[in-house]
Amino acid sequence: MGVKHSAPTRLCQNIKYPDNLNLLDLPHDVLLLFCNYLPLQDMPNLSRSCTHLNLLVGHYLDHLTSFKMISSWARFVSTNTGLLTQMESLVDHVRKKEDLMGRNDMYRLLHIRPDKMEEVKRVSCAEESVIFIGRGSPDKVEVRDELGRKVVRVEHKWSEVKLGRYRVSVRIRVEDNFTWPHTEHQPTVWTVGFPVEEGEEDIVVGVDRAWWRRLRKGKTLGGRLLVEKEGLGKWVRV
Repeated sequence: MGVKHSAPTRLCQNIKYPDNLNLLDLPHDVLLLFCNYLPLQDMPNLSRSCTHLNLLVGHYLDHLTSFKMISSWARFVSTNTGLLTQMESLVDHVRKKEDLMGRNDMYRLLHIRPDKMEEVKRVSCAEESVIFIGRGSPDKVEVRDELGRKVVRVEHKWSEVKLGRYRVSVRIRVEDNFTWPHTEHQPTVWTVGFPVEEGEEDIVVGVDRAWWRRLRKGKTLGGRLLVEKEGLGKWVRV
């Protein structure tokens, strides 16, 4: 990072600091404030810069993984046992601060941020009580080894489609308590497959969490997916 050769840092115009002040000369509490402005994914790189910053990052992570966060996580896990994502299952063992097994667990919890979640009660679409189109098709439900549970694969095929130009849409309604996807790094992929002379080709469009949040708030969406509102309700066609 070259922190020993960084430019003089001035935190306030009303306070005068020596002209040769370096970043690591600042008080520990001030350096912790700087951490608030760094993305979580940059913390490991910062900790590898030097021993001093490694200790700083450790203190910062310990401060953020508060009692409130871990308590919220424990409630979330107890309510949604068996329906955790791959990321969440890696910290399934954490119920109290002492259960954290190093910084990796801290990073994962800070990535999930259970203390920022509203009350969440997940339902498995593989359950018979959940109704959806094509429920009777045996190929709809499959076991995902990486999750260790059944999941529903949502797809639809049209047979005997004649040559021409077609438009496909999905009618959905996003409620105010919609929080999926869980993180900004989990894209939603929309795929339309169509036959060609040799085999099949796909049109693939990916959207991120920001796209879903704009959709939930009724904001204008750009990109390759056209979104049309239906009257005054929350139903839209994508």
